[in-house]
Amino acid sequence: MPRISEEKLIKDNVKFEKLFPIYVRVIEKLQSKFRVTDGSSFTDLVNFKNNKKIPKHNWYDYKQGYAEDLVKQIIEAEQPDKKHFILDPFCGVGTSNVVAQSLGYKSIGFDINPVAYLAASVKTHFYTVEEIKKIQKLIKNFFSSKFSALKETPKVIDSSFKNGSLEKLYQIKYYWENISDNISVQHFFQLAFLSIIEDCSIRTKDGNGIKLNLKKKQVENIFQFYLTKCSSMLADIDVSNFKEETKFINGSITLKKYFKEIENKKVGLCIFSPPYANCFDYCEVYKLEFWLGGFVKTYKDFAKYRSIAMRSHVNSQFDHNIKNYQKEVDLIAEIISAFNIWNKNIPDMLRGYFDDTYKLLKNIKSVLVKDAKCFIVVANSGYKGILVPTDLLIAEIATSLGFKVNQIFYARKIRSSSQQMKELQLEYENLMRESIIEIQN
Repeated sequence: MPRISEEKLIKDNVKFEKLFPIYVRVIEKLQSKFRVTDGSSFTDLVNFKNNKKIPKHNWYDYKQGYAEDLVKQIIEAEQPDKKHFILDPFCGVGTSNVVAQSLGYKSIGFDINPVAYLAASVKTHFYTVEEIKKIQKLIKNFFSSKFSALKETPKVIDSSFKNGSLEKLYQIKYYWENISDNISVQHFFQLAFLSIIEDCSIRTKDGNGIKLNLKKKQVENIFQFYLTKCSSMLADIDVSNFKEETKFINGSITLKKYFKEIENKKVGLCIFSPPYANCFDYCEVYKLEFWLGGFVKTYKDFAKYRSIAMRSHVNSQFDHNIKNYQKEVDLIAEIISAFNIWNKNIPDMLRGYFDDTYKLLKNIKSVLVKDAKCFIVVANSGYKGILVPTDLLIAEIATSLGFKVNQIFYARKIRSSSQQMKELQLEYENLMRESIIEIQN
């Protein structure tokens, strides 16, 4: 048994000594059960950065996502029947859906984040000649418009801007809110607005939230910056304007009231990346956009979105009830509870995460046609040196539901915090990875 650093502060040695050998055997069993193959060709495709220079994909810089080419490669390799849908149950800003459209496929996307939902909807909307002319006119007439700068925001929003930037953003907000005769055109200008908020602030999206960055270079002319964004988006429509059917649901596929909207659809391919089991609160990352975009008006509104999110973080009052017990997950949660973890709810968060995963895969399986595949981009994580092999655990759940696990692509090595890296067991270092799981109905 490897020596455990005292810095980890095991608070229950009896529990740890009892469970650790079992944990090691479980990890070894899972490793031997599923085939892990070289996925180095995907190394640069499992994040969003490659999309920043691609028309439509760059309309909104989404920190959690993957590259256009990843989706394109999978679709072109699998060649699903075009009478079936391509499904992304965590569609984010619609990368999978935009690619599906460009290749002539129908698609479905779910996401609980209203900012992402709006972005995905705007990017996949088919713009008519009349709508394009209206957008052109609104851009041209922007400076001759009347503005209002009324604002009602919490202190964290006020403190995120300086030098009058927030007032100018509210003037832009007033402008697009008053485009009342065409909701699609209004949403176009709303997305352009959301896309410049971070650049105009003194905060930076960083991991689990937004950090104050007083050295950040300020946008000098916010109005012109906004209009440049609008014009750039308008130019993209000329080269990327598709009619293929796309359906979006602003909710979770694991909840019956949302899933029933697609339960009679036939899905020929599923591609997605769920939130990772790393305690990151993705609502917190987009807090500025939630408030300034008009999606929330109170902290209670904000909490509502957190409450329906997958149980991947501890920033909300999540459900501690587990309906689909997973013995391997419970073991890992129990051994982590033997340490002085920073939040006592982490073990139950992990149980809830994989409980949600079970419901997710079960629902996906019910709409997938025979032999259809599902590709899942995930990353493993660790707490106090106890590794959580998310890809192997998802593969195990998929097997229990009747999926065939074809392979797990090792896309790239990931790092945890510097302290976490010191604590992780050396022999499990190769499990600190981001992967793509390929399963088949």
